[in-house]
Amino acid sequence: MSNPTSTQGAPHGTPDACREFIGEMLAMACIQAELGVTYADIRDDAGLEYNVRRLVAYTRAALGTLNDLRTTKEQRS
Repeated sequence: MSNPTSTQGAPHGTPDACREFIGEMLAMACIQAELGVTYADIRDDAGLEYNVRRLVAYTRAALGTLNDLRTTKEQRS
């Protein structure tokens, strides 16, 4: 699975497409956070590090697209 970024797989076009993508990234971030808690509980540092890095990647993708959404809305005003 490749790392999500704000340019790879990000929606282009409507604000609704941006919102959908942001929602998907936040849902994936939630999954990674929950898995990270599990790995922390079982003291699996490798799994913990992996899930924290994935959490950050999904959050960055959501944030980048949120910036795109803001720009799109400003341009349409």
